[in-house]
Amino acid sequence: MGIDRRDIVQILRRENEALKARNQKLGTQLIRHRQAFRALERMDEIMREMRKDFDLKRVINDLLALALHACDSENGSLVLIDDATRELVFAEVIGETREQLLDHRISIDTGIVGHVVKTHEAMLVTDVHRSSQWSSEVDQAIGFNTNALMCAPLYDNDTTYGAIEVVNNRYSDVFDENDLTILRVTARFVSQALRQAEDITTMEGEVS
Repeated sequence: MGIDRRDIVQILRRENEALKARNQKLGTQLIRHRQAFRALERMDEIMREMRKDFDLKRVINDLLALALHACDSENGSLVLIDDATRELVFAEVIGETREQLLDHRISIDTGIVGHVVKTHEAMLVTDVHRSSQWSSEVDQAIGFNTNALMCAPLYDNDTTYGAIEVVNNRYSDVFDENDLTILRVTARFVSQALRQAEDITTMEGEVS
């Protein structure tokens, strides 16, 4: 029994659609890889251009913004440890919740970010609602809906500063290992900037 011509057309159409979908996916991946490369390159430039009197807040904001761009996200934050109260403070925020989240405080034991700060291990969570370590405390406080997140620790030698967090991919809400690598590199650069600022403050205190 021969194959109907209409069946052949349908088979070819399906194969053509599958090929287009694969090409589109590859094109999207290529664009993201280029974004990541440019972002990392710019981060390296920022660190090499830092002077003794550098603006720490601006450096941190620039690095966080570059990480968000490379990972296709619009929402991210820098969380620092308040040694006096042993709380985590949202010291820098980019995104729609900046006003509500900036300077917000949570217990150092709270959720995924607390775990990352304590263990120094970066985490990628594709669905926070399925994570036993996830805490909805911050979302409830500011009226936000986190679906996926990445978090990387900020530390240098024996000093732990906090963590950097990126939430919700703009297009799919899904991050991958490449995104986590970018965040780890960003965290290392931010940690270096924090260490340098700390060293400058110490030296100025000794001089005075």
